[in-house]
Amino acid sequence: MKYLIVIVLLLAGGYMFPQVYEEVDGPCQALEKKLVRDNTKNGLENSIISNLARSISNGDIGEGIADDKFPKLPSRLGCLAVYYDIPEDWGEF
Repeated sequence: MKYLIVIVLLLAGGYMFPQVYEEVDGPCQALEKKLVRDNTKNGLENSIISNLARSISNGDIGEGIADDKFPKLPSRLGCLAVYYDIPEDWGEF
């Protein structure tokens, strides 16, 4: 029973971490915020364009990316898989 509780807590933490770390409401918004942050050059993180891109994100672009890479997963789980850089062929061992 202890192991089940530990596994549930780890999974819940893995699901909630991107949202808390990126300070957004969902995993797809966290993915968008991470993509904007990773694709801005050093010194431009606080530029007008990157701040605008972060402020208008509602998760639609993240959902599209997740659906393209992981079409069999629900979009929220796909966004988490892309956020954590899980390879597309992870289940084909």
